[in-house]
Amino acid sequence: MDEKDLSMLDVEMTESFISTTVISDLTNPAEFVRGSPEAEFGRKRIGCVHLPKPLAKGILDLIEAQHDKRLIRVDALRLYEAMRSTARIPEPLEQDPTKKPKKTPNQEVLEPHNVSYGPREALAYTAGVLPASYAAIFNVLEEVNSRLGDFKPKTMLDFGTGPGTAIWAAQEVFDIDKYVGVDLSEDMLRVAENLEECTKKPDSSPIEFKRYLAFDPTISKPDLVVSAFALGDIASTALQKSTIEQLWEQAGDVLILIERGTPIGFSAIARARQWILDAEKEKEKDVHVVAPCPHDRPCPLLFSPEAKPSKTWCHFSQRVERPAFLMKTKHSKFNTEDAKYSYVVLRRGKRPSTKNAESPFERAAFSWPRLIQPPLKNKGHVVMDLCVQNGEIQRTSIPKSQGKIPYRDARKSMWGDLFPHPSKTKMVTRVSEGVVGPEEVQRKHKKAI
Repeated sequence: MDEKDLSMLDVEMTESFISTTVISDLTNPAEFVRGSPEAEFGRKRIGCVHLPKPLAKGILDLIEAQHDKRLIRVDALRLYEAMRSTARIPEPLEQDPTKKPKKTPNQEVLEPHNVSYGPREALAYTAGVLPASYAAIFNVLEEVNSRLGDFKPKTMLDFGTGPGTAIWAAQEVFDIDKYVGVDLSEDMLRVAENLEECTKKPDSSPIEFKRYLAFDPTISKPDLVVSAFALGDIASTALQKSTIEQLWEQAGDVLILIERGTPIGFSAIARARQWILDAEKEKEKDVHVVAPCPHDRPCPLLFSPEAKPSKTWCHFSQRVERPAFLMKTKHSKFNTEDAKYSYVVLRRGKRPSTKNAESPFERAAFSWPRLIQPPLKNKGHVVMDLCVQNGEIQRTSIPKSQGKIPYRDARKSMWGDLFPHPSKTKMVTRVSEGVVGPEEVQRKHKKAI
């Protein structure tokens, strides 16, 4: 064979090798692992929430029926002002009665006040507040649906329903046979009934709207009870506690409480959570926290000696697309906003263990720590503040050296997610375990109420 024949043979062997290798790679591709299924199960984010088209159209029809649409914005601004005035925890007066409230730049100090919901306020709430409330409720319901595989509610009670926000969100998540919405405002209920007419389908489940919460022992308790953005309108702490006790008594299985993601909203949720846990403990009955806490101990961000609920509080965020009517109400050019909220999900029965959980992930997720703040993603490591199983707030670092999958899960983690991997480095306690006792409760009551 001459030099030409050898070169041709070399080309044919090279092409044959490449062809065989490519075909082999296509038929037997190497498995490429991106992240762990545990981290995917514990992920809280669901992307941007959109209002259902029938609901958005129903709200738009209500707005178009108004003669002077400018009043909707005027009334919405009053609602926003009232919400801002009740966002912060008031400082104890006994420290310095002459001390004036802190004033942020370009913002006047507002006296805390609430708004009574008449016909104008009910419409302004629907046009200016409902989308953000809907997004927060939808996120929580989606989390409950994904975390509790055996929870298939057939009846629902929505306390403080307003224009029916939680009911419209539940219709997108669960297959419920009967809804009951309770609200003191007749004008709010009238708006809810109008929206029901706009969104009703031939196979829609019946919805009953009423003004008062009545307990009938002859009727089975609703599987799901929701109170969203209603506790903040109850000024008295004693009345809040009485309301929470009634709601828990009504709940046949799961109770969901949601408030605005402000210091005062978080404090209301944390106290309500503790009231229920303490009451059931005294009755020697089982109850556990499904979310967001991985424990049933007192909340460290409110009941720990070093807690500062006016500076650091447990809350989360959900992005929502602003419909055209909301952009006009707010005079905004941006079509998205972030809804901040605090919440707790409580369920009757013992906390799931290795013997009574539906799936391994569902069982393990009850002990996974949760990110209470956005993680700090630095080069080569990720720093996270976590609420952990022993009832403390701890800081951990997930370095690249811990492994490809844990590090990738840490890089992809977001505020509110459950993190399934143990820490390679030493955990640093930032807030110790909460303690609830007579003296502690009295001290915290003065500080947080």
